[in-house]
Amino acid sequence: MTSIPEPSLRAGTEAFREGNYEEAIAHLEGVCAVELDPTVLNSAQQALIVAYCKTERPAEAIARCKQLAQTPDLYPWAAQTLADLTQRYRKANAANFVPPDEQTAQPAASPSPPSPPLQRPLPVAYQTPPEAAPSVYVSGRTWRNGERAKRWKKLKSPRQWKFWLRQAITLALLLWLVNTSLMWVMEGINEVLWRLPVLRPLGLFYRNPWPVVCGVFLVVFVAAPWFLEILLQRLYKLEPLPLHRLAAQYPETAKVFQRLTRHYQVPTPKLALLPTGAPVAMTYGHLPRTACIVLSDALLEQLEDDELAALLAAQFRPIVSREGFLMSGAIAFLQIPFTLYWLIAQQGERWREKPPRHYPLVAIPLLQALCSLGTTVCYTFYWLWRLPLLYVSRQRQYYSDRFAAQFTGNPNALSRALLKMTIGIARQIEQRQFTTALLESFDLLMPISHRQALTLGSVPDTSPFSDLLRWDCTNPYRHWLALVNSHPLLGDRLYLLNRYANHWKLQPEVDLPTLIPPPKTPKDHWFKLKNSYTALPILQSAILSGLGFGLLARLILAAIGLLSDLLSPWVRLPLWRLIWFYNAQPVLINACILAAFSLSLIVWINGYFPDIRISPSREDPRLEDLIRPSHSVPPKSYPVRLKGQLMGRQGLQNQLLQDLMLKTDSGSIKLHFFSKLGPLGNLLPLAPHPSQFIGQMVTVSGWFRRGSTPWIDVDIIRTQSGQQTQSGYPVWVTILAVLSAMGAAYFIWQA
Repeated sequence: MTSIPEPSLRAGTEAFREGNYEEAIAHLEGVCAVELDPTVLNSAQQALIVAYCKTERPAEAIARCKQLAQTPDLYPWAAQTLADLTQRYRKANAANFVPPDEQTAQPAASPSPPSPPLQRPLPVAYQTPPEAAPSVYVSGRTWRNGERAKRWKKLKSPRQWKFWLRQAITLALLLWLVNTSLMWVMEGINEVLWRLPVLRPLGLFYRNPWPVVCGVFLVVFVAAPWFLEILLQRLYKLEPLPLHRLAAQYPETAKVFQRLTRHYQVPTPKLALLPTGAPVAMTYGHLPRTACIVLSDALLEQLEDDELAALLAAQFRPIVSREGFLMSGAIAFLQIPFTLYWLIAQQGERWREKPPRHYPLVAIPLLQALCSLGTTVCYTFYWLWRLPLLYVSRQRQYYSDRFAAQFTGNPNALSRALLKMTIGIARQIEQRQFTTALLESFDLLMPISHRQALTLGSVPDTSPFSDLLRWDCTNPYRHWLALVNSHPLLGDRLYLLNRYANHWKLQPEVDLPTLIPPPKTPKDHWFKLKNSYTALPILQSAILSGLGFGLLARLILAAIGLLSDLLSPWVRLPLWRLIWFYNAQPVLINACILAAFSLSLIVWINGYFPDIRISPSREDPRLEDLIRPSHSVPPKSYPVRLKGQLMGRQGLQNQLLQDLMLKTDSGSIKLHFFSKLGPLGNLLPLAPHPSQFIGQMVTVSGWFRRGSTPWIDVDIIRTQSGQQTQSGYPVWVTILAVLSAMGAAYFIWQA
């Protein structure tokens, strides 16, 4: 092995990704020889052992593991890796192994008939018994391939009535939110028209849209299966997937599918295939006879037979429990604003690239402004109306995982399927350089969200999932920070699947730390609520403190006013003048809440946005090192400077910068960019707009924050040519605090 004068962990990792293992070993051996940083050394040792295994050098891998196992405090994974490697190669040497040169001399097998288009060799893990394919675990993406249960006890059935009650409450909240938001918009339009000199308000907008909303809901929810099928066929080229075609490639999956229909005595659901590069699986339909299970061709390529069977069983649960009415209807309803947003943005881009000749020149900017306003309104409605569905969406994933593990007896296969889908979604986003419409508009029906998959699935293969998912299992505020997530934390889901595996005496697929349970008693909830300012983002914390301290201040003022009225006959002072503290109920409540909200922002803003002083350890750090600490929360920001390629949608599809990401050498991460006027200020013609840099190599400075999904609050984006644009998030928060204080003063003056 030739030595390298300047070994580098980054160069070794890049060579490992490209498959140049010899060069990777040379770099990594040099790093291990001279590096003193424990974090860098730990990652280099892990990558080196994986590279040894890739180049069929087990003796060197085992020898290094023996050396590292002597210091378990620094390398806690070395002992387990040594045991697995020793077992693997001991059995491999004892078996009758045929050398490659002798294999070529063996007679060729008889030619097999031509296979269907999706045909590929059956997975070895399914054809070979576990004794002939021992599990192996080394750091990186070498899957343990945990066993399945041969005989298993039935798990305790969850209380289904609770889930139905949650769905009913969710539907009521969705109806109320849609109706209320439409009323606000119509009243706002009439208010603008009233102030214009020529136009007049619309009388129709003064009516309550409740009957129309209920009618549209009823029609969409009933027609949801056919509406979604037509939409997927027209926009995403959905095509039927015959069962015999699936059985030719995945026999176990086909058997599980048939067993499910016979066991639960339901009509055979339709199977459909989506030609997309992202691993997608979803189920829609409000009745078993109208249900359809959709799989993507990328999913069939990336999953093994037992993994796809477990995932298909999870997708079958909405059909069995007959709970698909809410989610199918809600997704169909949400497609209305999202599809309008997408189509209007595309039309606006066509007019920008090729203006219509028969239109006057003055009309082109007006059309662009209308398209910009239309996309903003439609996307805002889509984002707002999906909020009531988030809780049910998270809960249904837990139920589906439990159902799949119970029916197949293979929770380890489902764990691998979820992790491989995470990796596949992240890779597809990196390849396309933006989040596709399918991944965002149908995310509530999918097992994995593209937001949680972006960073977790894009980190290097040398980073064990057991380290990356530690935050999901042990952070005490993770459930509060995941309230606006569409999917539960992946670490939580895998931990439950590991519990099922332990219940059936199986070794789990991924070793995870002991789960810290969520707060259960009112005392625990009150403790988390009281200390929420130490964990939640600044706006959420300010809203909670504004409500809490504002109502408390209002009660104190009301008590003072009532007490002054009672004491005024006995005291010579004019205490009766304070009675207005008690009488001005609604005005003072608003004033107190706004004042507390403003004061909270002013107190916390400096700590939330510290000065960006980049230390050597924060200069282009690795993402896996940033997301590993289990006690990180958004207020504990880390100033960072990262180099990479800017990704996201372009043009009107991304004018709010809702799809802005950075692809670095160590993975991809979400970026939050706010102008000095907040998110809506991104609509203004910034100079230059961040979307103009998409596809270029940039340097991003900002504050890294670790929540349920990690992100960076951007301060400056600078290109290699010297162009830059600066965010105004701290300025916007300051302006918001000042406006809130002015609003509080206005309400007090009115009182």
